[in-house]
Amino acid sequence: MSQFKQDFMEQSEAVRLLLSTADDISEKSRKLDSSRVLFTGMGASLHAGSVAATFLRSLGIDSDCVEMSELISYSSPDLLKNYGTIVLISQSGESAELLRFMDDNASLLDRMALVTNNPSSTAGKRLEREKVFPLLAGKERSMGATKTFINSILTTLLMALTWSGTRIDFSKLPESIEEAFETDVTHLVELLAGNRERILVARGYGIGVAKMARLMFAEVSKLSLVFYSGAAFRHGPLELLNDRPVVMTMNPSGETSALMEELHRDIYQKCELITLTNFQSACERSIKVSIGLPEIIAPIPMMAVLQKIANELALKRGFDPGKGIFGSKVTVKE
Repeated sequence: MSQFKQDFMEQSEAVRLLLSTADDISEKSRKLDSSRVLFTGMGASLHAGSVAATFLRSLGIDSDCVEMSELISYSSPDLLKNYGTIVLISQSGESAELLRFMDDNASLLDRMALVTNNPSSTAGKRLEREKVFPLLAGKERSMGATKTFINSILTTLLMALTWSGTRIDFSKLPESIEEAFETDVTHLVELLAGNRERILVARGYGIGVAKMARLMFAEVSKLSLVFYSGAAFRHGPLELLNDRPVVMTMNPSGETSALMEELHRDIYQKCELITLTNFQSACERSIKVSIGLPEIIAPIPMMAVLQKIANELALKRGFDPGKGIFGSKVTVKE
């Protein structure tokens, strides 16, 4: 079993452990200013934060999610003073951008909170204990974040639930992740291993997960996966259908599922179309996953299916899944 597979097979237990600390997360979150919130990180951490940011905006709470390196180089520090809380997300707590961001904005440390799998990291030691949110994901062995990515989504969502005074039923999530790993992905692996363009389309809460899938395919399978939001795909990229690409969509039941179904009907004869969904889709090639989960967390088990695909693709191509050739688990150069 590859180290990457070991990591993603431990996700359901990591989720159960994190959810058992939901009350502690809520208690810490109540002490933070939620009037305007900025989520920031790099790579998987950035994509995880976008889910909570989207959720807060849907409820009328001002929230942004911005790549940390762009804030460092192309954003006025004065603008950061407009945020009540700046949520830093970093699996290691040691990345180059994170430490520079904290150095450059030392006067705003009292507004920062850290979501990390390493509370004793350099970044973790710079903040009060009450502002550090441990991911409790255990050791992650490979490139291609799995446990830490999912637990980053859930930690920031639990923070957002506290700030918004709303609730989500997470009780079925661990079991749903386990069920997702039973999905037969043989046909998809064969399709994606070919020379056709590979396209992933999602909307809403699935966008952060889909962007992470794009990163994961690069890190784990050494393959390019192109991502578009559902609406953006109609604004020009439809021309890619000329070469009959493989198009995967993530479409849980929710706010934009009808629009995605319409997209399916418009393109299914022009490509190899497969959708991950939790309802009876109009798409002929649909994979049922995340049954009974609300829209906001339904993309998480869908990610589990994509992780299984990435692992099998890497093996098929002769790579050790999750082992870097040119990169490393912790990025220490900006």
